[in-house]
Amino acid sequence: MTCDMNLNTFLYPKSVAVIGASRDKKKIGYQILNNIITNNFRGKIYPINLKESEIEGLRAYKSIANVHADLAIIAIPVNFVLNEIEKCAKAGVKNITIISAGFSEDGEEGRKREEKLKMLAKIYRLNILGPNCLGMMNSANNLNATFAKSEIKKGRAAFISQSGAICSAALDWAQGKDFGFSKFVSLGNKAVLDENDFFEYFAKDKETDLVVAYLEEIEDGKRFMEVVSRLSKIKPVAILKAGQSEAGALAAMSHTGSIAGSNEAVLAGFKRAGVIVLENIEEMFDLLLFYGKHKKIKGNDVVLISNAGGPMVATVDLLSKNGINLNKFSRELVEELKEVLPGIVKVQDPLDLIGDADADRFKKAIEAVLDDKKVTNVLILLTPQTSTEVKKTAEIISSLAAHHKDKVVFTSFMGGKSIKSAKAILEKGGITNFDFPNKDVNILSKIINYENDKKKLRIYNSGKKHVFKRKGEQLDYIETFKILKKFNIPAVETHKVTDQNDLRIMSYPAVLKAVGKKIVHKTERRAVALGIKNRKQAEKTLKEFEKILTDKNYCVSQPMITGDLEMIIGFRRDKSFGPIIMVGMGGIYTEIFKDVQLGVEDINSVDIQSMLEALKIYPILKGARGKHGYDLKVLNGIILNVMKLAQKRTDIYELDINPLVLKGNKIIALDARIVI
Repeated sequence: MTCDMNLNTFLYPKSVAVIGASRDKKKIGYQILNNIITNNFRGKIYPINLKESEIEGLRAYKSIANVHADLAIIAIPVNFVLNEIEKCAKAGVKNITIISAGFSEDGEEGRKREEKLKMLAKIYRLNILGPNCLGMMNSANNLNATFAKSEIKKGRAAFISQSGAICSAALDWAQGKDFGFSKFVSLGNKAVLDENDFFEYFAKDKETDLVVAYLEEIEDGKRFMEVVSRLSKIKPVAILKAGQSEAGALAAMSHTGSIAGSNEAVLAGFKRAGVIVLENIEEMFDLLLFYGKHKKIKGNDVVLISNAGGPMVATVDLLSKNGINLNKFSRELVEELKEVLPGIVKVQDPLDLIGDADADRFKKAIEAVLDDKKVTNVLILLTPQTSTEVKKTAEIISSLAAHHKDKVVFTSFMGGKSIKSAKAILEKGGITNFDFPNKDVNILSKIINYENDKKKLRIYNSGKKHVFKRKGEQLDYIETFKILKKFNIPAVETHKVTDQNDLRIMSYPAVLKAVGKKIVHKTERRAVALGIKNRKQAEKTLKEFEKILTDKNYCVSQPMITGDLEMIIGFRRDKSFGPIIMVGMGGIYTEIFKDVQLGVEDINSVDIQSMLEALKIYPILKGARGKHGYDLKVLNGIILNVMKLAQKRTDIYELDINPLVLKGNKIIALDARIVI
């Protein structure tokens, strides 16, 4: 987290010092200095070098103490870095980028070095980017303070990456696509400045319309949700999160732990913050390309125009799966299309112009569609056939789109050699063209979903920060049920059975369970007996349990309760994002079907209803095939109480209620587990 809380001078310095500037073109110090000079940075440049008096036509200085700089870039051997940071601080330089590697990524010695770096930043209130980073760029003042060979081109998208390699790939991709960025930041080790600091800045940055990030971990998830939920209300934030797989051995043993793992917690946090979640690097570049040409998507529908029946039908399926509607043509549009198109063309969305469509037929159809006020998004598919005028059609699309800048026109020209020149025409005309329509639909759906979700997005309030403690021991079973009742979570009556004398007060039919800290999945351990009809059966069961009963295990009795549907409710406390609430299909197959929804700790009744509606079992909850549904209001209240429990009992790492049985209007917890 930034110490100065002001990144304006960091990103807009009037003077920059390069500590480690060199005449040697192979050295990073030369490459950074050369980038700053050749990109025409609007400010003073100070090369810092102990031996040289002049570098690249600029006077060189022996020490940072000899100049007045707003930003210092350190590119020297790691052993000298900490000393230079102190020199910068004493010279009044508050903003520092450390390119040098050899910190926490480099073993125990490097980790200690990074801790000292953090301490210096705190003492002197320094903004430090890195260490072990590529640097940063700002197209607004022509500052390329990286060692990546890239010309600055202005754009409206800000890019943040924790990976220097991803940064290099993104810059090279941008060069090939003639794509520009507003700001470009390589985070490196995030010793001081992290993604949250830049997200907070970009909310106020008038040069930025879109923020795209590649992140490997998020340390302060609560601040992330607060900052990004504010940003997402005004600008889209798209994130590719690395490390989405998690080794099973690292997951907790309970159902909640295995489903609400660390990656799932991140995704729940992303959803709460209104993030557009990216699945891979290709998707990240696709979004940048699409959004760079189409600032705002309006409406939830699209007009699909095609000269190829097969791809058209497949695309309709994709649109349907992604929740994008086809346009219902107005009567006026239908009449106009019938007038200009051959009678064989069926006038509807999708509009199949048929395989013999020439450029003129495309023009008449697209022109009529774009002239309709109710049309906002138009996707045009084309495959090269004997009558297809590919190049001319591309020119027509570019021309018509230029005259309808309030509409989003994008294409998928499918093929190879015969569409190569047409793709160049479309790109020059500002038209997003993907080789296959699934890409168009995928990116369109992400942006439409974002536009819809941001309307109901609430700003997250991180509130009081709790110290995260590693999970400890499983709480006593009886105590667990006492906690449930204290928070008004309906639970079955549970009594401890110490010996056969306790069986006298049992009512039948009954359930006997062997419980204890190492008995997690009772069915697998054969530690539960259902439907016990009498005392004789109870005595027999108790005897069978003796082989799994130890000093720390004991038996409990409960009345036998059956239900129509079993659910699971619980939470797991993530060290970064806090409690992750889970609700879904319960029972012994929870982990197999994984029909669950996750939310963060500030969910309200509306959020819970949305979570329930997203479950595959929701039609059953609501009532299906003539059967009555269940009391969703009561269920909603129980989930809210679980959330309150998570907020109040910060010592609880994990809660697992499974099964929560539903029968008619009754909902009751039959089993539960708490890790304290």
